[in-house]
Amino acid sequence: MIPGVVKVLTNARACQGCRACEAVCSLKHFGAVNPKSTGVKIKESKEPGKFAQTVCQQCIDMPCASVCPVEAIQRDGFTGAVAILDTCTGCGACVEACPIHAIQMTQVTGEVRAFKCDLCGGIPECVSICPRQALSW
Repeated sequence: MIPGVVKVLTNARACQGCRACEAVCSLKHFGAVNPKSTGVKIKESKEPGKFAQTVCQQCIDMPCASVCPVEAIQRDGFTGAVAILDTCTGCGACVEACPIHAIQMTQVTGEVRAFKCDLCGGIPECVSICPRQALSW
């Protein structure tokens, strides 16, 4: 049985591009603020002052998991998040398979591995830090 899927929802109209969500995500997961190592990405659109947010939507069909040669992507039984396990070899197949480009390769304990939103264990910190409620779950 697949648990109910919780995901972070985005509201581009409310996003002011402060990137507090990126900062809290990288700080929580890697102990440092690094916009290259975050599960939520903010990108300025072609129109000045408008921003696009990208965060894993915890797909039911998990296209990233279906291409992983070592089965390092599985749904967490507690949170319902599509999680990348420590057994990730960093091949990058999941990055290519993600339909919304929410997975990136980053340094994890000295090795390059895939990283994406894991819902912070059940309560996404990016949602609570957003000053404009541009993120919800």
